[in-house]
Amino acid sequence: MGKYFSDAVDSAIEAIYYTYDRDRAAAALQPLADAANAGDGDAAYILSRCTSGPQYSWDYHPFQADDGVTEQLIRQSITQGSAMGVLGAMRCGMLTPEMEEAMKAHYPSLKEVWNAVYEKAQAGCLFAMNMIGNTYFWLDIVRIEDKGPEDFPSKAAFGQWLRESELKCLPWFEKAFAGGMGFAGRNMYNLYYDGEEGVMEPDKAKAEAIARLGAEKGYPDWQERYAGFLLKREGREREAFDLYSAAAKQGQLSSWYYVGKAYQDGKGVARDCVQAMKCYELGLQDPDQVGCANRAGELLFLGKDGISQDYARAVQLFEQAHAHDNSWGNDMLGICYLFGYGCQKNPEKALSLFQEANYTSDLKNYGLGTIYTEGLGVAQDIKKGVEYLQKAKDYAPAQESLLKFKKTLFGKWVRR
Repeated sequence: MGKYFSDAVDSAIEAIYYTYDRDRAAAALQPLADAANAGDGDAAYILSRCTSGPQYSWDYHPFQADDGVTEQLIRQSITQGSAMGVLGAMRCGMLTPEMEEAMKAHYPSLKEVWNAVYEKAQAGCLFAMNMIGNTYFWLDIVRIEDKGPEDFPSKAAFGQWLRESELKCLPWFEKAFAGGMGFAGRNMYNLYYDGEEGVMEPDKAKAEAIARLGAEKGYPDWQERYAGFLLKREGREREAFDLYSAAAKQGQLSSWYYVGKAYQDGKGVARDCVQAMKCYELGLQDPDQVGCANRAGELLFLGKDGISQDYARAVQLFEQAHAHDNSWGNDMLGICYLFGYGCQKNPEKALSLFQEANYTSDLKNYGLGTIYTEGLGVAQDIKKGVEYLQKAKDYAPAQESLLKFKKTLFGKWVRR
């Protein structure tokens, strides 16, 4: 038997929640599954967190989200007598009357369930501390305590109790976070950073202090967050770069974007686009990394500063970002489709991309100017096209295109 739960559960909680080690987290899954199959409800519950998506652990743990499996595991955890499973089911809206009835085979009430987890928290279990904190933060404690407005002398008194109850989350989150559970800082940080009407005013300084503590403890997600604070302050770019680099090397793939951008822009480090490209490629191990896709695509589109031009790969990367509803690279992607750079010509798609981009750029104006002056996929409108070309006054190809047109004595734009 482990210190707080079974050996398998204690080991899994440490591997998944107290470290940022993908291999250790992956290695914990089979012992958890074996323990759950042998009747360990707590093991079934921890497994359910692994299949619930990155919001329930570290973003870069090697878990696959599966809602069906998650529901099955939570039901299993409750029928096997896991107090954590009950609180977890309550938190994600799965504690149905049927499940609450199944719970009663092991615990007579929700308060007894809460007490079982509370005892683990009091004994020093960081994971249990975070769970207790969440019962206050999300006000599940209302259902656990079976309280309502009728139990108080006035609505104001009930409201005060709710406010005081929610704020009880903070010491639990603080202890778990400082003790080695980086995940426990999330809700605490959000409460301080955003505040909550009627509960507490935002306290950005306290939120930053939480991020700083997480960075000092070496939590990669918090190194990235605190670096974001530093990056906004003049003269702190190098510190931010070092934190982003440390986070990225620990597996925080999103941080490679910031490291790469620092190299590309020469902020906090010597400008080096070749090194920037390497960083973006590392970040692209995360298929959802829109920033790395866009910036790598930009370097390949431009093809300078040591990077060979590769329109085909640039198109692929811009399309990858665009698939995530991101239009940052639409001007470059539109140019590629307009002229057939690295892809088949498609003026209609180019026009759509330009129109979708909610920003102005010389490339976008050049592309729209070309489309309208040449009548590519639209009715030719030289006047409208020239107006776009004139807006791209810092882009040489646009100014060269303008030389093809002149204004008549009657003020009409025509081809020379």
